[in-house]
Amino acid sequence: MPFEIPSSWEWVRLGNVCKKLVDGSHNPPKGEKEKTEYIMASSTNINNNSLVYLDKVRYLSKENFLKENERTRIEKGDIFFTSVGSIGRSCIFDGLINICFQRSVSIISTLIFNKYLKYFFDSEYFQYKTKVEANGTAQKGFYLNQLSKSLIPLPPLEEQKRIVAKIEELFKIIEPLTEK
Repeated sequence: MPFEIPSSWEWVRLGNVCKKLVDGSHNPPKGEKEKTEYIMASSTNINNNSLVYLDKVRYLSKENFLKENERTRIEKGDIFFTSVGSIGRSCIFDGLINICFQRSVSIISTLIFNKYLKYFFDSEYFQYKTKVEANGTAQKGFYLNQLSKSLIPLPPLEEQKRIVAKIEELFKIIEPLTEK
């Protein structure tokens, strides 16, 4: 095991606590010339815990979007994790736009508290793990099989929620200090 955890916790593999663990399209369709309400994004569109640069995406027809979304079936609460190129950035989907992704993003629906898993992805431990274990020649990646096999220290649900609440409480204190 990577490190010691409390006796009430357990080590689990990510793949065992996911309802969905897929990546985006490996053969994305051509984009539309005109802007549409259906977008295909990539890892460059995930940063600072949110979707960014949404003016720099591929716009899809409704038909192509529905076809692409069959693979990922993106829903509110899914975690987006950048797995190729800029590895390790993540955010939780708010469900407000029609979005699908190229293969540089993994889409995760989890059986555990999604915010706990997202903060685990942000941890120094997991960030280091993804950088060290990324492989590939032209562009490094931390691929689905690696994500699926990753060990997660899992506390009971109520403790997951307490941990998330404490992290968010601390962020509220820290964020104003970093804005100066």
